[in-house]
Amino acid sequence: MQDVPSAYWLDSKAKVSGWGRTYSMEGILAGAAAKSPPQLVTFIVYNLPNRDCHTKASSGEICCNKETHWHWNGKWELETKCDYSAGGTCADGLAEYREFIDDIVSVLQKYASSVPMILVIEPDSLPNLSTNMADPRCGNSATQTAYKAGVAYAVESIATAAPEVAIYLDAGHGGWLGWKNNMQDYVATIRSLGVTQHLRGFATNVAGYQPLGTMCPTYDWCL
Repeated sequence: MQDVPSAYWLDSKAKVSGWGRTYSMEGILAGAAAKSPPQLVTFIVYNLPNRDCHTKASSGEICCNKETHWHWNGKWELETKCDYSAGGTCADGLAEYREFIDDIVSVLQKYASSVPMILVIEPDSLPNLSTNMADPRCGNSATQTAYKAGVAYAVESIATAAPEVAIYLDAGHGGWLGWKNNMQDYVATIRSLGVTQHLRGFATNVAGYQPLGTMCPTYDWCL
């Protein structure tokens, strides 16, 4: 497995900083910079508020709204989780997410000119807004605001501070967005963010996977 390249998931704040640690973004970049020539590094940014709104299989550490309840784990403990059903502006969650992105940007600025990098931004997020709006966990105002404003802030901040970095936006996979109505909605969402000028392209089959099927007859078939 040591000979097979893989991307590193930035799915928590603890994975960003820490020089000399191979399990941190900063440590990985320091290691890549020490190579001659420096090696290409791929990171996946994955820490939006209300992350994974539909299945909650990969719910994260940042919430738009929090709920607490007692949980038995050998003893009674107070557990805090995201309340996905609550609406609002996600102001607190987005403030916390911006700090997370700002920390990433600080590390990128140290290495962007010397280490080739690719960043894939927030798998599952915007595709969920195109296909799962009937789910109140995805369709409520807090989650929608968090995903759109969070992705826009991430792309804009990274592109401005480190224009050398290639930025790819997650686009689900063909079994998810491979229908005209889903793809048209997704494209409209992307255009509304105002960040297309910063994107190198789109990444598919990141968090979910579908084998390659039949090529569409034209490039704009879904549009």
